This record gives sequence, C-alpha cells and structure tokens, in this order.
Amino acid sequence: MVLAVMISSMFLSTAMADEGWLVDFNKAKNRAAKEGKAILIEFTGSDWCPPCKALHKNVLVKDVFKKEMPKNFILLKLDNPRNKSKQTPEEIAQYKKLSKEYKVTGVPTIFLADAEGKPFFKKVGYSRQSADEWVEGMTAKVEIPEALKAAGKAKGLERAKLLDKALELMGTAFAATSHGDKINEIIKLDAKNKAGLKAKYETLKQTEGLKAKLAEISRSSRGKKPEETIAKYDELLKEKPTGEALQEILYFKSMVYNRKGDKTTARKLLEDSRKAAPRTPRAKSIRDILKKYFDPKKAA
Repeated sequence: MVLAVMISSMFLSTAMADEGWLVDFNKAKNRAAKEGKAILIEFTGSDWCPPCKALHKNVLVKDVFKKEMPKNFILLKLDNPRNKSKQTPEEIAQYKKLSKEYKVTGVPTIFLADAEGKPFFKKVGYSRQSADEWVEGMTAKVEIPEALKAAGKAKGLERAKLLDKALELMGTAFAATSHGDKINEIIKLDAKNKAGLKAKYETLKQTEGLKAKLAEISRSSRGKKPEETIAKYDELLKEKPTGEALQEILYFKSMVYNRKGDKTTARKLLEDSRKAAPRTPRAKSIRDILKKYFDPKKAA
C-alpha cells in the first residue's frame, strides 16, 4: 500500500511537471532564481470552484498560455480541492500555510511574485477574458520588477516617478495594502508635490484607509442593531469627507437603512452618494440600483 501511494504521488508530480506547472513552493522559488524569472502562483479549487474551472478551460490550457507564460514565469499551482485523495500531505499543508500568508480569501487568486516569493501583483477571480487578453494583461506585469529595479538606481524625483510607474502597474489598491513603504517614500521624495505624486498618494492612503474602516464596520455590524452601525458611519461623516470618500460612506449607510426597511432614507442617501462623485464606477452602480429597486425617475 505504501508503495502504491509513493507511485501515485510520483505520477501526480510528473503529470504536473509535464503540463509546465510545479506544485512545490520551494522548487518554484529555486527555479525562478536559477532562470531569472518571476513566479505565477495560482490558488485554486480545481474540483468545486466554477470560476477556477472556467479559468482553466478558457485560459490555462490554451496554446497561447502554454507558449507565452513560461517565457517569463515559473508556474506554481496551489490547489485546495474537495477530493484530496491525489494530493500529498505536504501539498495539503502547504496550501493551508501559503493561503494564510498570502491572505487568500477566495479562488481563483493569481499572484505574481519574485524569486523569493514576495508578490508584486494580485488578480482575484476570472471575468471571462479570452486567453489572448488574459495572457497579454499578465505578461505586461513583468515590467513591474524592471521598474522597481530601475528605481533602485535612481534618486530624488526620478526615483519617485519610477516607483509610481511600478505601483500603477501593480494596481493602486494592491500597492496600498502591500507596498506602503514605497508609497511613503514617494510622498517623501516629492515633498513639494512638483510631480503631483505627493497629493496622489496621500489621497490613495486616505482612500484605502477609509476602505479598511468601512470593511471593519461591516464585519462588526453582524448581529448588532442597525442604529449602532449607522452611528459608526456618522462618526466618519463628522470628518467632513468629500468626493469618493463621502460617496462610499453614504453608500454603505444607505444599505443599512435599506435593510432596516426605511427605503425613503436609503434612496436619499444613494442619491447624495451618487452626486458626491458622479463619474465613478460606484456612481454608475448606484444609478442602476436606483433604476431597478427605487423610483426610476430619480435615476434619470
């Protein structure tokens, strides 16, 4: 029986290697360091997660992926299937450890990481892109380590601009949560706001800080009276936020009133939220909510 398990494990590892994917984090890091490449890490639930299955079917097995992605990335698959009979105990333990370290809250989640495993890009979910679109978007991110490397050789405002380029490629939300040290450095390097980067990243810090506060209020509201949650949003409003910050607070506050059954107040808050920043994606979603669930005339 022991021999059978060993043979099965060897077959699995060979099969994964034949497909171009590794399943061992340390091996992926070693190969990335040896070949001078980044690591593409896929956290997946291969036998139960519909978006994971769609990503696999529409992207990961396509010729363009198999041809282009290995040119720049070592591929690492970290799977959390319901049926774990084909996984080794080490693979199961590895997923638990790494999903916690990388703060994975859903699958599929894709990370691009350097040879030490430090992520520089994160993509959650799959929105039905074609394989060509998905691969093109992901391969463009290889510029991030290059931009960071170039920034390492620069000084002053030029360094700030190169760091800004890298963070833009990462996506500002991910950069704010994972590269706060670089954001603080940009603000310091452009202290007089000559390049507009100080204002840009101070606003980003405020926005992401607010999102964290809103998320915490949402988590802590479970099982509590609506009035308690509303009071917390009112505390944020005392700081007199404007623009998108005001929009987000009013939006979440309206949701509480809606759950409470006070649709009149909920609608008024949604209207005020939309007016606070009328050109944002949130404003568009509010317009759709008003049309669908409230008075269509109010959303015209």
